[in-house]
Amino acid sequence: MSQYEKIPKRLGCTMKLHVQDETDKESRKLPVPLVVEVLPGQAAEGLLEVFEPGTYEGRTLQELVNAVLSRQDLSVEEREILEEILFQMEDGVLLCAGRPAEGDPLEKARVEQTEEGEKYYYVAVRVLRPQEGGTPRG
Repeated sequence: MSQYEKIPKRLGCTMKLHVQDETDKESRKLPVPLVVEVLPGQAAEGLLEVFEPGTYEGRTLQELVNAVLSRQDLSVEEREILEEILFQMEDGVLLCAGRPAEGDPLEKARVEQTEEGEKYYYVAVRVLRPQEGGTPRG
């Protein structure tokens, strides 16, 4: 398999996408920062925390999420996002890549790169609350 996969033609143009092998164990051992973002519901923006190498090893994804949510130095906008996250957490679940947000964060992380070429791990965790209304299960 090539590292480039063809993307179907959309709107008359052809695009190529670089596909990184997520099972590559060597790339999972990079001494780079880990960025954890906690997003409320379907929001596009959440709370971010950058964990430097050595500060996230041996910690679960849940522990890192708790660290993000316990920050005290929040701006007004970040406080509003935190309030929405806490609201979603009432009867809600933490999901990462469609699965419960638990275990080793690097198993769910993807390697990204800044514009300057510096690599880092990125993990997005969504807090989803069940929709109101409808027929209850049971």
